[in-house]
Amino acid sequence: MTGYGSAEYKDDKVSLHVEVRSINNRFLKITSRLPEAFIAYQEQLERPLKERVSRGSVHLDVEYRPLVEAPEYHVNLETLKGYYRSLEKLREELGPEGDVPIASLFSLPGICERIKTQERGVEEQVPVLEGLVTTALNQLLEMRTQEGGALEKDIMRHKMEIEGLLVGLERKAPEVVSHYRDRLRKRVSLLLQETNVELSDSDLAREVAFFAERSDITEELARLRSHLQQMEDTVREGGPVGRRLEFIVQEMFREANTMGSKVCDGDMLKDIIDIKLAIERIKEQSFNVE
Repeated sequence: MTGYGSAEYKDDKVSLHVEVRSINNRFLKITSRLPEAFIAYQEQLERPLKERVSRGSVHLDVEYRPLVEAPEYHVNLETLKGYYRSLEKLREELGPEGDVPIASLFSLPGICERIKTQERGVEEQVPVLEGLVTTALNQLLEMRTQEGGALEKDIMRHKMEIEGLLVGLERKAPEVVSHYRDRLRKRVSLLLQETNVELSDSDLAREVAFFAERSDITEELARLRSHLQQMEDTVREGGPVGRRLEFIVQEMFREANTMGSKVCDGDMLKDIIDIKLAIERIKEQSFNVE
């Protein structure tokens, strides 16, 4: 399911901005883009996403900008003093030729050190950042809830469409057997009209019974209705139901395919095709459900 949320914080020292986005995915995949200062806290910041989202590709973006300019380098005085004392000893041995300007010492290792971002009080911002992630996540979940309501209506619309088609199949099934009996009687009578052989009612009844047994879809209709009720219960119960919904849809396809293999009437086959199309639409929507 798709969703978006954002939150920001700003004081006289720092500016923080968080965005959380999600797109459809059958599984949970979290991708984070964090400033270097917060890389060590990635698992801590992602924890609310893992606890409250079960499906989807979730993207967490964090922007961090210090508002107080801090020096990027500092001079390590102790190291500088150590170099200077060594040069003093060298000057005593070499005389004036051993005189080295202090400025040249700054190119030696360990004198000028880059200040790490972590040393600028970043830990103080982590609780603030966690609150921003929660706020943005709440907005995302609210948007996903609204989308879920729309998906529920669409799925239930297709369910009602399938139920209407099932009613039609149940009404047509006895008529198909009756029509088959009449067609069979006429065809056999036509073939036997120039012979002395007569078609007995028992033979006709046996053939019709065989056809009715072979094309009977009563069990499949009952199971499909049961799956439709399970689907409705699953959709309305709330919470993460996407995986279960996918399984139910798979079973609905199984029953529809079995009916299609049994039925030989054109009108009934058309209805079964329409049922499979409706199930396919439900299947597509089930991938968007958490």
